[in-house]
Amino acid sequence: MKILKAQTQHPKTQTFQISNLTYIQRMAPLNELLQGELMQNPIEIIQHEIYSNRLGANGENYIEKKYSVYKGSQRIQAALKLGYTHIEGIILNDE
Repeated sequence: MKILKAQTQHPKTQTFQISNLTYIQRMAPLNELLQGELMQNPIEIIQHEIYSNRLGANGENYIEKKYSVYKGSQRIQAALKLGYTHIEGIILNDE
């Protein structure tokens, strides 16, 4: 397990497995991270309710992920290129 940690710590910071996150995959990686700079802030995440019987295209079962990235898709792309499997983030709608 290789974790990309944020420099700014927040009391609600958690570690998330990148493969469990929905994020914009066509975003370019954040160049600053690729050049060796540290990640300044944790990514921001929205937590979803999972529906077990949801259908997608052609009536196939739709596989939902519990978390989607609200802010930080470029940081995730950079983390993946750098070999990270986990990243620090904050759940925005956590109560």
